[in-house]
Amino acid sequence: MIKVAGSFLSIVALTVSASAFAQHAFNDADKAVEYRQKALSIMQNNFAVMGDMVKGDIEFDGTIFAERANDFAALTSIPWIGFSQEGAMPGNNTDALPAIWDNWEDFVERAEKLQQDAKALQQAAAAGEQGAIREAFMTAARNCKGCHDQYKD
Repeated sequence: MIKVAGSFLSIVALTVSASAFAQHAFNDADKAVEYRQKALSIMQNNFAVMGDMVKGDIEFDGTIFAERANDFAALTSIPWIGFSQEGAMPGNNTDALPAIWDNWEDFVERAEKLQQDAKALQQAAAAGEQGAIREAFMTAARNCKGCHDQYKD
């Protein structure tokens, strides 16, 4: 029993220290901006392929769509820490507007909503019904556009 408890405590300590490290993982503001830009770019790449399928610009392939939806959903939790690094508000060489930090609560709510939308899109893609896929995709697209309109130059 003591060995199990010790292992559990080691795992908890590792998790806590990893969380603390993740909150301060950037050497400087430029690295934080680069991190969030790269994460958002990969999200956009996945979303664009799904959009082309929804619009009919490329042939719909349910397997590829589901893979892209899975990747998109996984990515939606990644970029946001890059907005909170000291000096990265908005930072250099970025299209992020100061309105993000002026309206931080709204920005965070939109990020959380995007994660929910991405999960719904992932579930629709897994079910394979194109009507539900299109509806879930359009919901996520409206969220993306609304955030870009408000917070991106």
